[in-house]
Amino acid sequence: MQKIILWSLSGLVSALLLVNLLLGLSTRGAISKIQAVQAQVANGPQMETVLRNLSIRIAMAGEKDAAFRDILKKHELNVKLEDKQNP
Repeated sequence: MQKIILWSLSGLVSALLLVNLLLGLSTRGAISKIQAVQAQVANGPQMETVLRNLSIRIAMAGEKDAAFRDILKKHELNVKLEDKQNP
């Protein structure tokens, strides 16, 4: 009788250890995804500035070349050059 109880408890502990391992791996994956999203959010303001400056440069080039104006229209970017030139 004691051997049955001992084997049952041993099996239960083994099952709990396996569940703990699986949950740990799942948590590690979730943490990696969260960190990736946090990095994207943290880079948002910097990317916004870069994209704004890039659109201004494209608009300035668009004054000479229609292809650059088409790029701005295609991506629905409205740039006012007079605001940037006269701060």
